[in-house]
Amino acid sequence: MRFNPFTLTALLVGGFSPFCAFTAQNDALPELPLPVTLQGAKPQPQPAPVAGSSNQDIASTLSFGDMGATGGLTLSGQQLQNGVSFNLPGDLVITNAHINLNVQVNRSDVSGENLQLMLNGQPLGAIPLDQLQQDKGAWSLDVPASMIASSNNLSFQLKTGDDIINNVWSCQRALPADYKVMLQPESSLNYQGLWLNVRKTLGTFPRPFFDVKQTKDQTISIAYPASPDADVLTASAIVASQFGALSNGKPSRFEVQYDTLPAGNGILIGKPGQTIGGVTIPQSNGAALQVIDNPQNPAYKLLIVSGHNDMQLRQAAWRLNIPGLPDSDTLDVPPLKVAQRAAWDAPRWINTERPVAIRSLLSDEGALVAHGVWHGENQLPFRTAPDLFLWDGSAVPLHLNYSFAQKSWLDDQASFLNVSLNGEFLKRLPVSKEGLLAPVLATFGLSHRQQSAVVNIDPRALLGNNQLGFWFGLQAQKNAPCNALADENIQSRIEGDSTLDFSRAWHFGKLPNLAWFSSAMFPFTRHADLAHTTVLMPARPSAEDIALLLNLMAQAGRDTGVSVNYLHLYTGMPGQEEAQAQLADSDILAIGSLSNRELLTPLLQSSAFTLNENTLEVMTASVINRVLSLLSGDQPRTDMDAAEYLLDTNQWRGLLSLRSPWNAQRVVVIATGTDNQQLALLPADMSKPAFLANAGGDFTAISNAGDVRSWRVGEQFTSGNLPGYMKILWFASEHIFWLVALTCLIAAVTGPMLFNALQRHAHQRLQDKTKK
Repeated sequence: MRFNPFTLTALLVGGFSPFCAFTAQNDALPELPLPVTLQGAKPQPQPAPVAGSSNQDIASTLSFGDMGATGGLTLSGQQLQNGVSFNLPGDLVITNAHINLNVQVNRSDVSGENLQLMLNGQPLGAIPLDQLQQDKGAWSLDVPASMIASSNNLSFQLKTGDDIINNVWSCQRALPADYKVMLQPESSLNYQGLWLNVRKTLGTFPRPFFDVKQTKDQTISIAYPASPDADVLTASAIVASQFGALSNGKPSRFEVQYDTLPAGNGILIGKPGQTIGGVTIPQSNGAALQVIDNPQNPAYKLLIVSGHNDMQLRQAAWRLNIPGLPDSDTLDVPPLKVAQRAAWDAPRWINTERPVAIRSLLSDEGALVAHGVWHGENQLPFRTAPDLFLWDGSAVPLHLNYSFAQKSWLDDQASFLNVSLNGEFLKRLPVSKEGLLAPVLATFGLSHRQQSAVVNIDPRALLGNNQLGFWFGLQAQKNAPCNALADENIQSRIEGDSTLDFSRAWHFGKLPNLAWFSSAMFPFTRHADLAHTTVLMPARPSAEDIALLLNLMAQAGRDTGVSVNYLHLYTGMPGQEEAQAQLADSDILAIGSLSNRELLTPLLQSSAFTLNENTLEVMTASVINRVLSLLSGDQPRTDMDAAEYLLDTNQWRGLLSLRSPWNAQRVVVIATGTDNQQLALLPADMSKPAFLANAGGDFTAISNAGDVRSWRVGEQFTSGNLPGYMKILWFASEHIFWLVALTCLIAAVTGPMLFNALQRHAHQRLQDKTKK
């Protein structure tokens, strides 16, 4: 059932309070019809490309989950407003759109409430919530295409029926505090449009291949010659990491094709003279970039990245990351030099040398400004190196400067600021200063408002990717005017000079640790450009192997903000002396299914893992080794559980990590699965919250049902830069048994000596008394 929000005829629906039709000028909204049952709108299939067409028809859907509201949107008697923002591709012209809403309320004894919808500040309609069937309902609402821009805001507000009629001239009836309206995350915007045939130019890169502002996860197509070598794969890894760095948090998916052109926009990477899907890489004197029309549909473009050897291909990829690409379709890339990164200097990791002003963590300082009385939570995302170490009892201080809206009708005693970290409550801060001097300050007309506070963050609550939340709970006095409550111009804010202080933290911890890898690709990202990382792939990598490589490199770029400019990559196990020296100086990332015995067997030597045919096995530790491991302070091993899991599970995919056979202070991480079909599922698995929450130890596996399990199978070793005295304290805390044993040994040695000394002293004292 559809409804046009600009119908001007009066609506009288049975069971509704009668109200008149309104024009768009007075902000009042017509009610939407009774809820209809929807099966869930699905994106229409994209029409097949038509050779020679000037533009391309597309259809897609964008759910609230895609817009960032993974848990949906909640409005309540205490939070009357909420909303989401979303961006659409800049080269897309919308021709038709509608919104599907799945709504649920937690109680049906509240009557006359409506849910008002606004798009970019313009009214769309109002849903009568007291007409829900069994507290649930679904609506489909047509949206005029002219209202949709590239950047959009979709907002919702709870209003009573009388309030909609009278707007702000009468008070809205107070809603019960526990009344909640939930918009489910599968609610969506469905749209159709035309993808414009833009001209061929490098100047708009990364568009049209990747739109930085687009909200929805994007799929990037990369095509190769029939047999891509390590040089070509290295360049594609660098390009993938650049897209990851541009995405700033949202995962991207990569589609890989051999000798086949992408159906839409895509990237071709190869050496001059090689052929991909009928397109020959043009000859050049060195590194080169070129944009051409896709022969299958000129509305889409293809970017060609080419070079004769490893260095030229790297330079072509590097040039894409340097601003100022020319407004032309071809570019001969001159020789470039890119400086290598220092350890732990990833731009997206918070600085640990000094306190950091939170304005430096934001792209828009207005993100920490709360408008009006009813608003959502303001959020501050930040990333940390996963190996940060603080001594137990230490805290990370958040020095917070803030200000509440100063209005005479606000109840300062009842208002507050809630601070949270990763969804967990930290502290509630008051409006007014507390203590004995507060009444004195108020008496003399001095400011009695509290505008700063220190919130101590427990280091154990920190993740690699974190989010601070700030919610101003503004409470109005009973006699507050209703038009004041609706005023969106009043502001409460977190000041940009507030600081987070990680200066007391060190980089230290135990490896292997797949929790660090899953959250920030650590330890590979210790150097953000992966200068001390070597990737090993099968001699003839499959499309699934390469897709996993590209997704992992995009994750590295996303986590650090830096492309993997100095990654080393080999296809097959290298045998030259120079390559062996590179392996000894690197952490190693290996990619391939268990069928790649030639690649995996050398990596697993001297570890707790073995490869039997195409089956992974775990060698369980002996009782003596298990006891010694516990006595040395290691965490208890769960190798028996891991061995049983592998015996009982025929198909799985996941990660395993171990000490490098070339360097005992380096690690190997292997991304693998029982076959290529399992390997193809791993990129999507690694972006899911369940994986991030459960990955850890040195072996993490995902079953066909999607269950994520982790074990600690092998030995661990320390990594980092603790000062000497802290290493002694840490060793003592980790090795309690040896500390007790050492204490007993010292007591056993010094006890008799002390006893003899005291006995001689007593004997001498008695002799002195006898002489007197």
